[in-house]
Amino acid sequence: MLPDIARVVLAFFCFAVLGWVAESAQESITRKKIVSKGFFNGPWVPVQGFGGLAVYFALSRLSAYPAAVFFGGLVLATLVEYITALFLEKCFGVKCWDYRTYPHTRWCHFQGRVCITISLFFGAISLAVVYVFWDLIMLAAARLGGALIIVDAVLLAFFACDVILSCMRVKKAVKSGKKLSGWAVFTQNNSIPPPPPP
Repeated sequence: MLPDIARVVLAFFCFAVLGWVAESAQESITRKKIVSKGFFNGPWVPVQGFGGLAVYFALSRLSAYPAAVFFGGLVLATLVEYITALFLEKCFGVKCWDYRTYPHTRWCHFQGRVCITISLFFGAISLAVVYVFWDLIMLAAARLGGALIIVDAVLLAFFACDVILSCMRVKKAVKSGKKLSGWAVFTQNNSIPPPPPP
């Protein structure tokens, strides 16, 4: 049975924040400087939130078959990532990531939007979502009790403000031709920087 919407909202933000932590850590190590990764100002990557929910609701019924969860999550999360990349490029004229710029992905990418190594990582994370993370999030939701609604409301309010401000910021920067800052990989008008030498 599906959990109530309040628990789904909490799960979305947990996955989004965990995604931001993982991406920012990986980016900081690669770039050798502290980086806050993502399209938004807040500590969340919504595509990871939606990806986590999609993986759980689509694959939890296959929990008796770990291989199916792994490969299903690999395909599903990669599809979510690709669609998100297209959406951002078409709607905002920007690329928030480009796998042609990383030493460990530039040899196995597709259009710079998705790549094999990251997709394999998505498969592994899908196992963690189905077998570990979801139960921990539901346990936290149960512990919050009636306060869960308040927590969700606060998170949604901050997120809504962040969406509006971030979209305005990007649209203004793209329209004026000014360089966007605050993201590790963020190129405008599909102008891709050349990959670093091997």
